[in-house]
Amino acid sequence: MRIKFCFILLALAGSVQAAGTDGVDRQLATDDARSGANPMAWRYRLLQTAQDVFEERAAAQAPGAALSFRLPKVDPAQAGSQVEIVRADKRIPLPMDSNVSFALVADAQAAQDDAMVVVNRNFRKGHVNHPLVQVRSPGLPEGVKRMGDLRLACEAQIAMAKAEGLKFRAMLVTASLFGLDVCDKLEVNDIDAPPGPYDTVTIEEGGRRLVQLATQENLTRLSDKDWSDNARISYTFNGQAVQ
Repeated sequence: MRIKFCFILLALAGSVQAAGTDGVDRQLATDDARSGANPMAWRYRLLQTAQDVFEERAAAQAPGAALSFRLPKVDPAQAGSQVEIVRADKRIPLPMDSNVSFALVADAQAAQDDAMVVVNRNFRKGHVNHPLVQVRSPGLPEGVKRMGDLRLACEAQIAMAKAEGLKFRAMLVTASLFGLDVCDKLEVNDIDAPPGPYDTVTIEEGGRRLVQLATQENLTRLSDKDWSDNARISYTFNGQAVQ
């Protein structure tokens, strides 16, 4: 429970970088008119931190994979999401592979200008959250995850959190995890698990197969050397595959 609590803090905590969005034109975010809601936006350089980790390690851990960012707490059924890089001189639409996830494009000028990545959504009042890093290798069946993808997604997410400096350290101290490698301690279903219910987690590699109850303590961790980056993780609920 301590580990899961810490990762929730890291992935969803209020962001120092994003807190600077008060200067963003509020007309860019239109789906929430409640007073005090902050536009959903992050500094380009913050997201680039995660992208850099991915590009450095993908060849070894997840060759051919793609990285995307999932919008925090946005309903996948809610259509009309738009994400842009907003620079002083122009706006650049970012590609979206669903209503809730987008890819970052390389833009040296955006990093130089301290540009923002802005969504036409607002955070809930009182909440300012990081996007969630997702890594996915090609050719995987729907609902199946790859161990190396999950490991790399966690490393990129933590790198983005570390860019927050003192705030990241304070969260680790709060969760009594200062000095530990957080990704090594996480269980496989702590990263990119299905949003709906599931009751079993299955790991498969070659002729080996391990089925674990989702409610049991000490599920397999990302650092478990018994499973390579090519191991596959899937979920079921009442005996049916969960996608």
